[in-house]
Amino acid sequence: MVEWRKPLTSVDEIIPLLVLGSGVILLGWSLLELVGLFAVGSPVASEPRYMIGYVTHIPASLGLMWGGKWLQESELHSKYYRSVTTYCAVGGFGFLVFNVGLMSFFPSESIWLTINWLRWALSLGLIVGLYVGISQARTIYHTLMAERQSLRAQHLEQQRDLVDDMNSILRHEVLNATQTILGTVGLLQDESKPIDPEDERLERIRHQGQELADVIRDVRSLLHTKQDGRELEAINLTEVLRSEVENVRDRHPTVEIEESVPEAVTVRGDELLGRVFGNLLANAVEHNDPADLRIRVAGTVRDGAVVVRIEDDGDGIPDRNLDMLFERPRHGDHGLGLYIVSKLLDSYGGSIDVVTTGDEGTAIEVTLPLHQSENHPIAPGTESDDERTAEPASSDDTVRADRTD
Repeated sequence: MVEWRKPLTSVDEIIPLLVLGSGVILLGWSLLELVGLFAVGSPVASEPRYMIGYVTHIPASLGLMWGGKWLQESELHSKYYRSVTTYCAVGGFGFLVFNVGLMSFFPSESIWLTINWLRWALSLGLIVGLYVGISQARTIYHTLMAERQSLRAQHLEQQRDLVDDMNSILRHEVLNATQTILGTVGLLQDESKPIDPEDERLERIRHQGQELADVIRDVRSLLHTKQDGRELEAINLTEVLRSEVENVRDRHPTVEIEESVPEAVTVRGDELLGRVFGNLLANAVEHNDPADLRIRVAGTVRDGAVVVRIEDDGDGIPDRNLDMLFERPRHGDHGLGLYIVSKLLDSYGGSIDVVTTGDEGTAIEVTLPLHQSENHPIAPGTESDDERTAEPASSDDTVRADRTD
């Protein structure tokens, strides 16, 4: 069964036929002209000037025919055809005009020599323009394809990392907690006596259930950072910080928290920005004694970004944990907090650094770019005060804010 070509549906798809047709017309025109000149016995056909122009324009005409055919069968999208045609037309017209100008200085005594010259100029200009247009279109096409391949490879790498993270979370956090819950429930079911509400096994189930809920929230946050087309918006960082500080004060009244944050600082973020600082503050409390802990939260605006310094006066971070502090835990109990912090900050274009750590405490700095429309993040006359908030505290006030197991 004969397969017919798909009907042409746009002007762009007709362009290859126009290019091919121009080569056919120029070549056919020259052949008919030569046959006619020989038929009438004109001496022009045997003149060297005529034959040189005639012979040299034939490859150009054949090149136009090949170019049209190549466009039809090439990998180039039809949207590139118009630019190719533009180069071709500009080349043909420009070279034709240039040679018409030359004719005024070198007039020909025969109309056939003039026609041959014009045909030669047109065909040569068309083929040069076609070559330039195709070369540029191919360069653009291959550049875009390379960028797409790079983005696709990057996306696949991110997906593999995400699958690895999810697999690790399911195997460690979720599976371990589920086995603990099922095992404890099995023991309770085997009891012949009524279950005592004060039984520590019930507390174990409640604790593991809370662990599962925390894992689910962390996984949702992690998936959120991987969403395609995720848009960031202007977020009032001052309100976020104060809200998270109040949450810690409500849950841990014995923790002393000092806050020094500029007014109305706006950064690029989303509804999960609070988790960054909530996790950092919670981590500082969790790995220190809340009954004797002081935390200081200070913000400074400089160089188009806001730097939030969180300090505590705890015991510091063990050296063995520093290198992998913000990496995904591969073993042990649930501990995604700092990993989520790192991933969220990456998605906001921010960063996090451990400035100091030791027996006198730990200091961590979070840097976030200001929102583009933020022209005056600090009220006039307060910048110097805010800059001082980022200076290291005295030994009595040294505070540090992030801790791992």
